[in-house]
Amino acid sequence: MITMEQYEALNEAEKAGAIVQGEFLADREENGMIVQLYSLGKIYRELYYDPQANKVLRYRAFQDIRHLAPYLAHIRFNQD
Repeated sequence: MITMEQYEALNEAEKAGAIVQGEFLADREENGMIVQLYSLGKIYRELYYDPQANKVLRYRAFQDIRHLAPYLAHIRFNQD
């Protein structure tokens, strides 16, 4: 499990590679971009992808669960 301090010490290529070691949780759309959420232990990471340009524009890492709020609308619960 990686800490935020360890994550912040990585270079950009290592940070990009760390995302594939994480677990995909959800995605959403924001301003024409697709934002994918991954869990890396106690760190959450967002990948901002521009489908028009077919490239990743940026990443954002956070630990505060309040930043998960935009994904709550996409959770589906089984109502048996």
